[in-house]
Amino acid sequence: MGRRRKCRFVADMPEVTVFKPQGVPMSELRGVVLGLDGFEALRLVDGEGLTQEQAAERMQVSRPTLCRILGEARSQVARALSRGWAIRVEVDAEHAVTGGNGQENMTIPCRRAQAGCGRGKTQGGRSCRVREDKVAEDEARADEARADADRAADAAVSGRAREAAS
Repeated sequence: MGRRRKCRFVADMPEVTVFKPQGVPMSELRGVVLGLDGFEALRLVDGEGLTQEQAAERMQVSRPTLCRILGEARSQVARALSRGWAIRVEVDAEHAVTGGNGQENMTIPCRRAQAGCGRGKTQGGRSCRVREDKVAEDEARADEARADADRAADAAVSGRAREAAS
C-alpha cells in the first residue's frame, strides 16, 4: 500500500472553473479535468514566472512532485487546446486553501489525515483523472468503430438492394 497523498496548498480558489471553445455548446463538447493542484502549479510557474523551487515551496511539496504535477497539467491543457475540448478545474477536498494573507482557510479542509482521503485514487504514479481521460478516449474510439461498422453494413445492404433491383 502506498502512502497517502500529501496536501497541496493553493493561494485561492479559481473564480472560473470551466473553460470551453467559443460557439460550441457544452453538451457537444468533450473535455479534460485539471486538478486544483495542477491549476495552481500552472498559475505559479507559467503565470507568475516563479521557478519550480519557489512554486514547490509555496505549495508545500517537493520540487520533483511539483514537476510531475506541472507536467500532467500542461499535458491536459495541451490536449484540450489541440482538440478543441473544454477544460474543467476540479475543486476537491484534498487541498488546504490559503488566502492572500497566508492564513489557512478551512472552508475546504485538507483531509489527508481522514480515513476517506484518497479512496479510489492511485497513490503516486498516474492519477484517476488520467485514467478517466483514457477511458473517455477509448469509448470515443469504440463509438467511432461501431459507427464505421454500421456504415459498412448499411452500404452492404444498399448494394445488395441495388443488385436485386437490377
